[in-house]
Amino acid sequence: MLIDDIKLSLRSNNTIEVQDLIDAAKLDLLISGVLNQDETDALIKRAITVYCKAHYGYDNNEAERFEKSYSMLKSHLTLSQDYSYYKIIFTVNQNQATVTFNDEVKLTNSIGVAAFTIKDKDNVNYSVYKDGYVTQEGLIDITASTSIAITMVVV
Repeated sequence: MLIDDIKLSLRSNNTIEVQDLIDAAKLDLLISGVLNQDETDALIKRAITVYCKAHYGYDNNEAERFEKSYSMLKSHLTLSQDYSYYKIIFTVNQNQATVTFNDEVKLTNSIGVAAFTIKDKDNVNYSVYKDGYVTQEGLIDITASTSIAITMVVV
């Protein structure tokens, strides 16, 4: 668990203070445009850890070094499409199906997958079409990376 790892890294048993630092790090990343904050992702975990190390304690001789490291890592995450956008994966039971999502059109690959990226957005339309099958349509709110499974039915 992230809090346990960071408490160990900080050599701290103060759960409340460490959780506050983790929350502040996540909010700082979010404000900077890092939307994908999967705590199991090594870079996200590292960014949160370095942020906590920079801001933990009053007599922190290494704070400036950790703050610079965090700022560089945050900058890289902000510029990366993998972190500044959510991944939306459509898994369709047919290959070469046409998936339209957020006004972007893609064909599913040989295993029926089409992937898109998007920032937070409400009421995003999607449709999945293939000759000989009933078109599948829907509307979703994007607040995180997600997978959408679509079963095409023969007409």
